[in-house]
Amino acid sequence: PRPPAATSPPPAQRGALGQVTPPPAPPAADPASTPQFRRTQASAPTVAAELAAGYRAYAAGDLTTARRHYQAHLQRDPNSVDALNGLGAIALHEGQPEQAAHWFRRTLAAAPHNASAIAGLSATGLAPADDREAGLRHTLAEQPASAIAAFSLGNVLAEQGRWAEAQQAYFQAHTLTPDNPDYLFNLAVSLDQLGQRRLARDYYSQALDAARDRPAVFDPAPVLARRDALTEALQ
Repeated sequence: PRPPAATSPPPAQRGALGQVTPPPAPPAADPASTPQFRRTQASAPTVAAELAAGYRAYAAGDLTTARRHYQAHLQRDPNSVDALNGLGAIALHEGQPEQAAHWFRRTLAAAPHNASAIAGLSATGLAPADDREAGLRHTLAEQPASAIAAFSLGNVLAEQGRWAEAQQAYFQAHTLTPDNPDYLFNLAVSLDQLGQRRLARDYYSQALDAARDRPAVFDPAPVLARRDALTEALQ
C-alpha cells in the first residue's frame, strides 16, 4: 500500500496552534537585594478563563465553541496572541486560508517573531514555496527550539518531494516535542518515502501510541494498515 501523504496533517493541528501559553516563570531573586525573611509569596499569574475554555474546545474538535471563547477574549484583549492564533488555526481547519492568514497577520503585528503565526501563515499555502521555506528557515535560525517551525519547514519540503531534507526537519520537530503524534506520523511518512521501512514502521507505531494520549490530525486507520503492512513485509 502507498504511504499516506506527508502533508495531510496541517501544521495547525490540534495542540500546535491556538494553545494557551503557560505563564512565565518569575525571575530568579538576587540574594544581594532580596530580603532574607519573606513570609508571603506572590501567586502565579492565571490563564484567562476564555483562553483556557477555547483551547479545551479546540482540542476536543468543537471549533464553534472554541471560536466563541477566543472572540470573547479578544473583546478584552485585542492583541492576545493565543486568541489570534487560535482563530487562525480554526480557519485553517475549516479550509479558509485567507481568513486564517488574516488572524496570523494580526498576531505578527502584535508579536512579530511569533513562530506559531509564521508557521500558520506557511500552512495557508498563499505564498510561493520558496518564500515560505526561506521564512521558516529564518525563524528556525532565530528560534532553534521552535518545534512548530521545524515541522512546518518539513511540510514545505515534503510538498516539493525533498524527502531527505523533510525527514531532517520532521526529526528536529520530534526531538523538540517527542510526544506529538503528528510530528511522529510525518517523520514516519518521510522515512517510508526514503525506503527506510523498519524505522518507518517503528515511528508509525509511536504515532499511534501518542495519538491515544493527545489529539492528532491524522486518521489512525490507514496508519495502522500501513504499519501492519510494513511489519509483514519485514518478516
